Amino acid sequence: MSLRHLSATGLAVVALFAVTGCDPTTQTGAAPASSHATVPGSPPPVGSGGLGSAAPSKPVASKTAGAPPFFTTLPAMPKLTEATPAGVVRQQQRVAGRDNGQSALYGDRSVWIFDDTTFKDPWGFISNSGAVTPDLDASDGIDLTSNNPVTVDPSKPPVELIPKRQAELDYEKKHPARFAFWPGPVVADPARGRVLVFYGKLCRAADPCTGPLGKGLGTGIAAIDMKTGAVTRLTAGNGPAVTGVEGPDPTMFFPDQLGWSSAALVVGDVLYAYGACTYHGCKLAKVNLADVADRRKWTFRTKDGWDADPAAGVVTIAPGAAGQTVFYAPALKAWLNVFMPFGSNDVMFQVGGAPSGPWSAPVKAMTTAGGTANNYALFGHPEYARRDGLVQYLSYFHPDSGEQRLVRLTFAAGT
Repeated sequence: MSLRHLSATGLAVVALFAVTGCDPTTQTGAAPASSHATVPGSPPPVGSGGLGSAAPSKPVASKTAGAPPFFTTLPAMPKLTEATPAGVVRQQQRVAGRDNGQSALYGDRSVWIFDDTTFKDPWGFISNSGAVTPDLDASDGIDLTSNNPVTVDPSKPPVELIPKRQAELDYEKKHPARFAFWPGPVVADPARGRVLVFYGKLCRAADPCTGPLGKGLGTGIAAIDMKTGAVTRLTAGNGPAVTGVEGPDPTMFFPDQLGWSSAALVVGDVLYAYGACTYHGCKLAKVNLADVADRRKWTFRTKDGWDADPAAGVVTIAPGAAGQTVFYAPALKAWLNVFMPFGSNDVMFQVGGAPSGPWSAPVKAMTTAGGTANNYALFGHPEYARRDGLVQYLSYFHPDSGEQRLVRLTFAAGT
């Protein structure tokens, strides 16, 4: 079982959905009968990996034009001077709760994508949703009242973003099980006018998809056209033959257990994605952003370099409950991996020389206030950073309240 399935506990309503077998699309509108949908309201040689590496020495950087530097040695551990709660993400008025909120900067706005989403007045449930905001100042919380990831429109509740294929809709007509899509990392691809969303596909509610979280079916990538609002599940060219309960699914880039949807980032023209996570850590893949839909072009970090075989990959970073965020902090001259471990309320971070390492051992920044259930899905949002990355804002899901809560980390300059 992958860490995604072990850790992404989802909202409490998932258990109710599994018991009742209610179709969530009847609550807020059914998804289109294709792998393409439109958002309503839309306008027309790096260092080796490892979780604990050698003591830091003077960094030696390699850099491509316009991209953050890669260091072959471990950066100095920065001094954390503040770790404190920093308010909440204020959401559309119908939203009661939604988890796994990850974001990416697109132009002058922050695009957020969520997993299971519940509504109030009246009750409703969908497996994913999105929003966009021009509010890039998190010092007083974040206004995120939009109902879609393209336009700032708070007038209606969010709708499900990731569409079902016709084969999936046909299966649901004949069986009580229901398909769901849990988004993961979000990356901007402005050269092609889109935002890419990694997602895990699952089915739940009835045989053969029973269990606390249902049955994982694979990992895909969806593209949001930031001009038209169209959402398309990319076809995995030259990809593995992945079969779901409904039959072959050409939109699956990886089978279940090998999902590359824990974290992702873009450096220059290269997409880096972390996945195949266990409790021991996550592996790393890379592909040119323009070639993301061609699985043959993907390579995977090994002990000595990169290989086309995912099985040759090695662990690079520590894992988070439902994922984590990796990004560069210029003032620290270091890469950060921020996460919340499974079964913990702790905010953790690592520093690294490059996306592939070397990486430090994890460091505890603070413990968040929990409740009857542990918090999870902690992510960084580097578009909200201040002082060249010395101040970072992170979000996490608080199950008891349904809130996306914020924390602020402040690092000392010159450390």
